[in-house]
Amino acid sequence: MQTRLFSLTRGLVLGISAANVWATADGPDFYAVTRVDGTDTLYMRSAASSSARIVAYIPFNATRVQNLAQRRGGWCKVKYGSTSGWSGCQHLTESDGNMYYSTHGYTDRLNIRRAPSMSASVVGTVPPLETGLQGTGACNAYWCPIDYQGKRGWVGRRYLASWSF
Repeated sequence: MQTRLFSLTRGLVLGISAANVWATADGPDFYAVTRVDGTDTLYMRSAASSSARIVAYIPFNATRVQNLAQRRGGWCKVKYGSTSGWSGCQHLTESDGNMYYSTHGYTDRLNIRRAPSMSASVVGTVPPLETGLQGTGACNAYWCPIDYQGKRGWVGRRYLASWSF
């Protein structure tokens, strides 16, 4: 509370409006997309409404979604790349710059493969409904590179969802 009061007082002394001071303290600088399946994307819309025009598709594992410090009825104003718009706040979490995944859509252990191929050797496995897989690079159309408990390799993209800690 003292920090906010100091910032507000400093802003008023310097001639900055209170609205400008509060806008800089409204959440993280960047979000990560969370709780979006690996086969899906997060919509960015022209207005804070599910019926507004889609202006961009944010990848399921994006980590540098800029917070534009506006919220409206469950929607967050964001910028991804050069496009600004509105996305559902429930799919945005403060980003530390790393990609994290949870798993879904299988009942046995998920194989971690040495290369992005079903014929590549298995270097480890992931139990069903696991969280805490760290992304180690860009996904391709079917595979994502991960690190799970020291085992590095590739898993099927369709078995992942974006996650955060």
